[in-house]
Amino acid sequence: MKINKFRTIYTTFALLVAMSVMTGRANGALIDVSGPPSSFSYFSVEPEILIAAPLHALDDVAINFGMQGFDEIRGFTTTVRHIHDYGVIEAGTLVDSHMIFLNSPGDWLLTHYNVDWTFSGNIIGVMSDRAGELEAASTFELGAPGTNYTTAFSGSGPAAPFPLRGMETETGDSYELLGPSTLRVNMGVSEPGDWIRVVTVVPVPGAVLLGMLGLGVAGLKLRKYA
Repeated sequence: MKINKFRTIYTTFALLVAMSVMTGRANGALIDVSGPPSSFSYFSVEPEILIAAPLHALDDVAINFGMQGFDEIRGFTTTVRHIHDYGVIEAGTLVDSHMIFLNSPGDWLLTHYNVDWTFSGNIIGVMSDRAGELEAASTFELGAPGTNYTTAFSGSGPAAPFPLRGMETETGDSYELLGPSTLRVNMGVSEPGDWIRVVTVVPVPGAVLLGMLGLGVAGLKLRKYA
């Protein structure tokens, strides 16, 4: 009887833990970044995940000395089709969006290579075209609430799109998928900086949840017939 009661408690605990994990995963986010520090004339900086989106995603305003990333919008169902570098995200897709950027002050030369970004959901699109046109076209839905992407002001660079906002091969800019949810990014900037949007799918843990519910029912049966 003690063994069966232990199984009941263990199964119920496993179900609660699994539901907690899945709830966290469903709230999609940048969860890890790793890689060497940036290369700069005077000092270098480690890559960083920002806790909050900046007030302005504009050149000459949101500046840094090492690659940074931030979450834009979470758990949003798209209302239109969004084109990305290698396909289309259909309307009705539940997504999270994220921005990765490197933007040195003025025309200072800054490079940051082999930075690996990991997301809680699988990557379904990257918007990195040379002028940032794909990013700009999707900002009305996928941009961070409260962040200014579209209105330039005195002392700022232009709003997207503009020449060289995205990636340019001549400066060593590139990215590659290392796995379903990990992106390796290389950026080299002087003026302007580089900005790319990464779109991930919100994990749907229905099948796993059903399986764990089955284990929970089994635990209840063990308890009933103990």
